[in-house]
Amino acid sequence: MNEKPLAGRSIAILVANGFDEVQFTGPQKGLIELGAAVKVVSRVKSLVNGWYEGNWGHFFPVNADASETLAIDFDGLIVPGGIRSVDKLFDDSHAKRILNAFRKANMPVLLIGDSVKMLIAIEKVAGVSVTSSALVKDTLVEAKANWLNLPFTKDKNLITGVGSGDLEELVSEFSNIVDTYNPNVIEAA
Repeated sequence: MNEKPLAGRSIAILVANGFDEVQFTGPQKGLIELGAAVKVVSRVKSLVNGWYEGNWGHFFPVNADASETLAIDFDGLIVPGGIRSVDKLFDDSHAKRILNAFRKANMPVLLIGDSVKMLIAIEKVAGVSVTSSALVKDTLVEAKANWLNLPFTKDKNLITGVGSGDLEELVSEFSNIVDTYNPNVIEAA
């Protein structure tokens, strides 16, 4: 069995100041352990600030500006929750362009907690099976998402999760999709 099944794969983590640190560091660490190159993408220059246990947390280096990021340069996308970050990304044209490109190409995407709200920003939520944090549940239901009361859901190559409690399982499901994803195979919509 390959100990580094994601070797050679590149994953983007899209954030703005105020992202949930646990929902960021858990997947980041798990994917690096599986061999993936994990790049932090943000409109924030140099360092982006997390949110941890009700306070501003640590700073993390930004690897790529969202304005210069293309989905084709990555094998998967993760957007951690943290409503401060999500609200900024929700109104950012580059964040929406990136997520929309991943979804349009049916590339692997993991949205955690509050970040599931981003599907509304790109107008690709109606009829999609999702779960999320309680904070954005009603907004998703109003937007006609098929909201399910589960720890996580999988709808094609989109995984959505409630939050920090099931990160290992979310990362495992996401890594399985990334591992088997072949960008040269076009799936029927």
